[in-house]
Amino acid sequence: MRKRFWVIFFLLAIPVSALWGQDLGDYAERCANPRVMARERFSLEDFFLYYPLPDSSWHASPNVFDAEKGFPVYLPKGEDVVYYSAPDLSGSLSLFLSEERADSLWRAPRHPAEALISSGSEVFPMLSPGGRILYFASDGLPGMGGYDIFSSTWDEANAIWGKPENLGIPYNSPADDFLMMDTEDGNLTLLASNRSCGKDSVYVYVLEFEAFPLRTPVHDPEVLEQLLSLTPTENIAVSGRSAGNADTRLYMRRMAEVRSLRDSLARREKDSTHLHALDPLRNRISVLNKEIRRIENSFLRRGAASGQGGDVPEDGQKPFTFEKHSMGGPLPFAVGTLDDNYFFEVSEAGAMANDNSLPEGIIYQIFMFTSAQRAREDQFGGITPVYERMNSNLRYAYYAGLFPTYRLALQQLNVVRKLGFPEARIVAYSDGRPISVNQARQEE
Repeated sequence: MRKRFWVIFFLLAIPVSALWGQDLGDYAERCANPRVMARERFSLEDFFLYYPLPDSSWHASPNVFDAEKGFPVYLPKGEDVVYYSAPDLSGSLSLFLSEERADSLWRAPRHPAEALISSGSEVFPMLSPGGRILYFASDGLPGMGGYDIFSSTWDEANAIWGKPENLGIPYNSPADDFLMMDTEDGNLTLLASNRSCGKDSVYVYVLEFEAFPLRTPVHDPEVLEQLLSLTPTENIAVSGRSAGNADTRLYMRRMAEVRSLRDSLARREKDSTHLHALDPLRNRISVLNKEIRRIENSFLRRGAASGQGGDVPEDGQKPFTFEKHSMGGPLPFAVGTLDDNYFFEVSEAGAMANDNSLPEGIIYQIFMFTSAQRAREDQFGGITPVYERMNSNLRYAYYAGLFPTYRLALQQLNVVRKLGFPEARIVAYSDGRPISVNQARQEE
C-alpha cells in the first residue's frame, strides 16, 4: 500500500532566507514579479479544498481511476474529461487522461503525451479555463529542486500536448511547489508551496493573473529572497478566522519591510557591481509605500483603534477570501482497460528478438540506446524482445518491444527508463520504414 499522498512531499521546511543561497542557475536570469494578492497557510491534507473550485469536485482515492490510497482526483460534475496522477506500470506517479464515452463507461486511461513523462513523479494536473494549458508539478523534469510547476500548451496541429515549460522564479523555488490554477474570471492565479512551512503544511498563494509576465535577470540575493517569499502586497487573506487588528499588524510588517529594503538599497548604491539590481528594490519600495499610505488613510477615516482589515484598496481589488469546500463522494462509474495486444515483457533475463524484421502497418518501438560494440543480452535489464539494428553512424541501436498503438508504447515507456535507460523514447514505423511519431499517430 502506497503512503498517503501528502507524505511524498518529503519536505524539510526550507526558510525563504536560505533559498537564495542555492544555485538557481539560469532561473535567476528570467524572474517574474507577480502581484501577490493573498496568502494563507493550510494543512497539507486538505489545502486543495480551499481553492476557488466547484464544491465536491475533489474525490478521494482509492477510486475507479487510482486503486491505491494516493492523490485525490479533480473531477467536477458534468465534466467528461479527467486528468489525474496515479502510479504507472513502473511504480512512478504519472499523469493520466480519460474521457467519458456515450454509454457512461470511461475510456481506458492513457498518458497525455510522451513529453509529460519523467522518471520521477508528476502530480496535481490542472487545466486552464480554456483548456489550452495544462499545469502540473514534477520532481523528475529539470527544475530548481523538489517539485516544480510546469505548463504544457496544447498543440492543435499535431493534437498533442507540447514540451513542458518550467515556470521559473518566483512560481517555483528550491522547495516544493504544486497545484497551480487560473480562475474562471481570468483575474487570479493560485499555487501552493511549502516554502517557509513545516513539512505538514503549505501556503496557498493568490497572484494577479498575467498571461505573459515580464521577466528580468535578478542576481542580488536579497531581491531573490524577496521575490521567492511571495509576500502579499495589498491584503491579507480572509479564511473565516478572526483577523483581529489586521491593518495594524499589516502596517507594522510593511514599515519594517520598507526599512529593510531601504537599508539594502543604500548599501547597493555604493557598490557598482549591484546597480543592475536596484530597480526591483525601488519598485518594491514604491509598492509598499502606496500600501502604507492606504492603511494610514484608513486609520484616519475610522480611527486606528477600530482597524479590522478588509478595506478595498485604491485600485478597487477586493480582498481574496479562502472558503473550504466539501470533498466529493465516490465516483459511480466504470473505467475501461487497455487490451494488452503487444509483444513486450520484463523477466529475469532479457532476450534478443529471433527476427529483427518489423511487421507491416503502423508499429511503435521504444528506443533504448546505441553502442559501438554489440550489446549482450544481460545488458537489457530483463526486457524481451530487444531488436538490434545498425544506424547511419555505424553504431548498434537497440529497441524494446512491438506496440501496435502509441498508447500502448507510452504505457511502457517509464518501465524501460527505470530499467536503466533514462533516455528511452518512442519511435515509429510504417511497413518497416521509419516515420515520425506524429505521422504514425495520424495514420493510426
